[in-house]
Amino acid sequence: MEEFSFNALTALLWANKLITGLVISTLLAAILIQAYWDKVGYFVMRVWHGVPFIGKVARLSKQSLMLDSHGWPKSESELCDAYYSRYEKIGAKNVDFFNKSESYLRTIGERGRRERPFWVFALIFMLIMFEAVGFAYVLVPFINQNLSANDQSWMGWLFAFLLAVASAILAEVTGRAVHKNALISKARHWWENDGASDRPSQLKELPGIGIKDTDSDKDGKDYNRILARINTNHTVTPSRGWMITTGIWIAIIAVAAFGIRTMQLKSIETEMVGSPHAFAQQNYESASPFELPADSAAINDQADKQTLTDKMDAIRKASLITFIVLSVIYIAIQITSIWLASIFGFAGVESKTAWEHTHKFSSGEALENWMQSQRVEIASHADHKLSKLQLKLAGRSTTNAQQQAALTSAHNRNFETYLARKQALPGTPEVSVKPVSVPVAPVVADVVAPVAAAVEVPPSAPVASPSSLDALRSKDLTAFSEEQLATISRAKGHSLEDVLALRAEQQLLKDFDAAGA
Repeated sequence: MEEFSFNALTALLWANKLITGLVISTLLAAILIQAYWDKVGYFVMRVWHGVPFIGKVARLSKQSLMLDSHGWPKSESELCDAYYSRYEKIGAKNVDFFNKSESYLRTIGERGRRERPFWVFALIFMLIMFEAVGFAYVLVPFINQNLSANDQSWMGWLFAFLLAVASAILAEVTGRAVHKNALISKARHWWENDGASDRPSQLKELPGIGIKDTDSDKDGKDYNRILARINTNHTVTPSRGWMITTGIWIAIIAVAAFGIRTMQLKSIETEMVGSPHAFAQQNYESASPFELPADSAAINDQADKQTLTDKMDAIRKASLITFIVLSVIYIAIQITSIWLASIFGFAGVESKTAWEHTHKFSSGEALENWMQSQRVEIASHADHKLSKLQLKLAGRSTTNAQQQAALTSAHNRNFETYLARKQALPGTPEVSVKPVSVPVAPVVADVVAPVAAAVEVPPSAPVASPSSLDALRSKDLTAFSEEQLATISRAKGHSLEDVLALRAEQQLLKDFDAAGA
C-alpha cells in the first residue's frame, strides 16, 4: 500500500482475503462465545467426552477398575462428577426464588433493566472501527519513515485500533459507573430528606444482602436497602474517578487529533508557498504562446499570487472546520458509548442473577418448568455417556470378584442413583438435588431403559428383608429378564435392587464354576 487512502486500504484487505476473513471471523466468534460461554462450554464438554480414542469416555474406559467407597468404578464416578457440577449449577430454583428475584430487582430499582443485547455489541464494534479509521488517517504520516509504506500503514492501523479499543473500554467502565452513581445519589437524596427520628446520622457501607435473604430487611429504610445490594466506598458517595479519567482521555485524543491535522495542513501550506510555480504552471500550459509585455506579465503574476493566496485561505478554513467536526464526532461517539453502557447492565451484586431467572419467564411456575427441563436434559446427557462407558467397561476382564460384580450390575447405576448418593453425603445442599427424587426420575427412565423398572417401584410397596430372599436363592434368576424380575419383585414384595443383586451373584458363581471346570 504505497499511499494511505480508503481505496488503498480496501485493495490491501481484498488482496489478503484469507487473513481479513480470519480476523473478522475470530472477532465475531469471540463476541458470540463471550455472550454464550456457558452453553458453549457445556457443548464442548459433551463433544469432548464422546471423541473416539482420546475423549474422556475413551480414556476412562482404559483406567483401572478400582472401586470407590460406594462400590462404583471410579471412572464412572469421575464421569458423573463432570455433569453433576453443571446439574448443581442449575440448582432447584422455584416459585419462591422467582418472587425473591423480582423483589431484589425492585428494591434496588433495576426491575426494568436488562443486559446489553447483541445489536449493541455490533454497534459498539462499528463505532470502534470508525474511530480506528479516523485515528489511522492521523497517525500513519507520522509513523517511522524508515519503514516501508506498507509497514507504516499496518503499524498505523494497529496503533489506531488499540486506541479505539482503549476508548471503548473506558466508555464502558464510565457508563457503568454513571448508573451506579445514580443509585448512590438516589439513596443519599432519600436519606437527606428522611425526617424520621430513627434516621441514621450518616450513611455507611452495609453488609451485603443476596437474593435468598432479600426479605430480611423489608421493614428497613429504602436507602439502606439499596446500599445493602451494591458495593460502595467507605464514605458512600458517588465515585468520579473513572468519569474524570475518561473525560481527560477524550479531551487529550480530540485535541491531539485536531493539533496533528492542523500541523499537516501547515506543512501543506508551507510546501505550496515554497513552490508557487507548481500551481502557476497549470495556467501557463493553457496560456498564449506569445510572450506578454513586462507590464502585462507583472499583472498576470500578481493575479496568480492572489489566486494562490485565496485558494490557500479557502483550504485552510475548510480544513479547520473539517478537523473540528472530526473531533466533535469522536467526542459524540464516546458520549454515545457511555450512554449505551449506562442504560444496560446492573450495579447490584446479584442483580444479573435475579434478571437471568426472571426476564424469560412470566411466572415462578414457568421458571420451575424450565429448571426441570434443564435438569432432565443434563441427566439424559450424563446417562448417555455413562452407558457408553459401561459398555466399554463390560468388555474388560478382571479376577477381582468385587470388580466383576460391579461390572455385571452396571444396569443399577445411572445418574439418578449418583444424585441420590450425593444427596446422602453430609454437607451437600439439599435444595440442589431435591427435585430429582420425583420429577427427574421418570424422564431419565425414558432415556435409559433399566431405570424405568427401578423407578416404577411404588414407594408404599413392602420391601422384604434379606432373609426373605432365601426362597428365591433356590431359583435360577439368570434365566429371567430384568422386566420379568421387576414383575416378580412387585408380586412377591421384594426389592428389585436386592433381586437384581442376587441374580448378579448367581451369574458370577456360574461363571466361576465354568472357569474352574
